[in-house]
Amino acid sequence: MPDSYRKTLFENYHSTHEGYMDLDDKTTGDWFLDYVRENYLPLLKDMDRSGTTILEIGCNKGFALLGLKSLGFTRLFGVDRSPDDIQKAKALLPSAHLFCADAYPYLQKNKKKFDVILLKAVLEHIPKNEVVPFLKRIKEGLKEGGVIIVDVPNMDWMAANHERYMDFTHEVGFTRESLGQVLRNVFTSVSIGKGRSVFSTGLKGLARAVVRPLFLFVATLVLRIVGEGAADIWWDCRSIIGSGKK
Repeated sequence: MPDSYRKTLFENYHSTHEGYMDLDDKTTGDWFLDYVRENYLPLLKDMDRSGTTILEIGCNKGFALLGLKSLGFTRLFGVDRSPDDIQKAKALLPSAHLFCADAYPYLQKNKKKFDVILLKAVLEHIPKNEVVPFLKRIKEGLKEGGVIIVDVPNMDWMAANHERYMDFTHEVGFTRESLGQVLRNVFTSVSIGKGRSVFSTGLKGLARAVVRPLFLFVATLVLRIVGEGAADIWWDCRSIIGSGKK
């Protein structure tokens, strides 16, 4: 049989996909720092930043971990299947423990090791029948009381169709209801929240920060008037973030 298309695509992920979308490192790093501060730090606020062990599955080039490091977290681990991305991450974060590896065997060898396991834009790449088993394997990698943070594209978002099909390795999509459903089958104290947008600096970022809330207010009001359920559907956020405890 021919080699798995997933293996081929992930091994060449940067050279055939990400490399065509990436911004410069400084812009990307600044954006991730703001994103981590806005979206992940509230879930980590009670943790000891020097003692908390954090693993990011699908760490990509390490920018989310770099954001965590900039906020004072020092015990950082990452795994990713792309050798190009791991090489870049190691150059960016020489103090972190980074491995080019599949998460399944890595977690099998590192049970009850981590206080936090983070997945940003990862769960949508897992085949549907493997999602719950994968979450169970992640649970085995957490210490008792450990926390999982799952950040996925929101399929209720107004541009969700593009988000779903922009990457050939996407296997499934989530709304707040379905993400909560799979997390509650494995973890306790599950919470689901809207991902908060962050904006670049300068006039463009300022314009977005001012215009976006106004547009969302008007659009939500119109949808409520015509009865399209805007009060129940999170169409106004690009990502949803779930968390749970072991």
